Amino acid sequence: MEKLDLLILGELGKDAQASFAEIAKKLGTSPYTTRTRYKKMTQERTILRCTVNIDLSKLGYQGKLLLLITLSPQQAKNETISALKKIRNIITVTEIIGAFDLLAIAPITDFDSIKALVDAAKGAPHVERVEIACIVDTGLSPLFGKVLSRTIHELATT
Repeated sequence: MEKLDLLILGELGKDAQASFAEIAKKLGTSPYTTRTRYKKMTQERTILRCTVNIDLSKLGYQGKLLLLITLSPQQAKNETISALKKIRNIITVTEIIGAFDLLAIAPITDFDSIKALVDAAKGAPHVERVEIACIVDTGLSPLFGKVLSRTIHELATT
């Protein structure tokens, strides 16, 4: 990946809604070049999508449930991941290294929503055990984009 591509990613990490003209001005390039590089990165699937960061508390959610999932030995994870992604409110499922095999995250409103999520996760194929943790966080930190941008900028300038 070229330095300019990394710098564009860094700017998008700070503000994904920035215009190509704004990014170009900050990076000392043209809006056309910025737009062309952006399109190339989307075609190559370096940039998968641009999303809106929502404050889930404004929608009635009180926090997030972390589902720490252990699978039965010698089972394919893909089937379980696919089933978990279909459960209402689960926003991400990922493989993890450590005491558990998978982590699923879902926003929660109350005790009943926690119970429903745990029961649904236990019903997914190959799930042996589900442990939980609750956090009161209802969104990504606004600093996340800045941290990501700084890391990308360091990569681009080394």
